[in-house]
Amino acid sequence: MKQIIQRIFYRIKGDSQEKQLTDKEREKEYPEFDKISSCLVVWSANDQEGGCLKRLERKLLGVKPEKICVLPKEYQGLQLENVVYVKSEDINAKGRILNERLVDLLNKEFDLLIDLSEGEDALVDYVLKNSMAKCKAGRRRSAFEADLMIEGTVDVLDFIDKLFDVLVKFKKF
Repeated sequence: MKQIIQRIFYRIKGDSQEKQLTDKEREKEYPEFDKISSCLVVWSANDQEGGCLKRLERKLLGVKPEKICVLPKEYQGLQLENVVYVKSEDINAKGRILNERLVDLLNKEFDLLIDLSEGEDALVDYVLKNSMAKCKAGRRRSAFEADLMIEGTVDVLDFIDKLFDVLVKFKKF
């Protein structure tokens, strides 16, 4: 019974989050690879994240990305200091963000946001939709459409490689 009530509450909270999207207009822009100076990475906690983040940082050539990690309910893993961790409790039932570090990152105009999350998650979708990043890159999701979608990837590492193959080709005319 308790699980049923928790699922209902989680669904109501997810619906409320969708209605609380930011009313700010973001400036969309596809960045030239060598001009990327700021990056935000979003992912759901998993056991592959260490290797994925290391590969991503190597490919970003000196740009130190800011990081948001969405934690599942029962997460017990290690938490790093330079990562903003987000739990469902960080957003109240009305969709208001209670985590000030998350608010700061969502309002910052990053040159590039990279979504490394796998699967569907209302909290990840909320973060992706509310970010003011100029270009949002990711894979196809039902509730979020990235500015730059990379399809046909096998896993997160493959996605990172294909994303940077595309990014290095961007040039301003």
